[in-house]
Amino acid sequence: MIPTAVARSPELVQKVLKSFLSAGGYDSLVLPGLKVVHSSEGKVSAEFQVEKTHLNRLDSVHGGLLATVVDIGGSLAIASKGLFATGVSTDINISYISGVKQGEKIQVEARVDKLGKTLAFTTVELFSQGRLVALGRHNKFVAQAYKHPENLIK
Repeated sequence: MIPTAVARSPELVQKVLKSFLSAGGYDSLVLPGLKVVHSSEGKVSAEFQVEKTHLNRLDSVHGGLLATVVDIGGSLAIASKGLFATGVSTDINISYISGVKQGEKIQVEARVDKLGKTLAFTTVELFSQGRLVALGRHNKFVAQAYKHPENLIK
């Protein structure tokens, strides 16, 4: 089933982020400070501050953390289309472009490139101090996600 109409809801995006962080898993350990600052249909903007625990041994933000941000960002962009259940990852690709130090803020710009019957394709751009830090693609299997009772798709 492909949605024929979407109930746009910034509240749904916030609810999905809260569910990620309250589940007690990995997301809550590494990104408890992630905040959604804006969402519209198919797009989400978020941000967080780089903490000491986000750094690698060279005192730059860890690539694994940025990959996690791409994962969460892509999922939140899918949520902005009306899905509470955002599917499961099929693949993630990230290009690291510039380093980020402790104390800097990272802005997350995530968008849905396509939401189909079985797959969703997203792009996530990460910025700090006006420069592109990383560019990611996150694709997800969403066929089962359409069945979730908390979805807002009509």
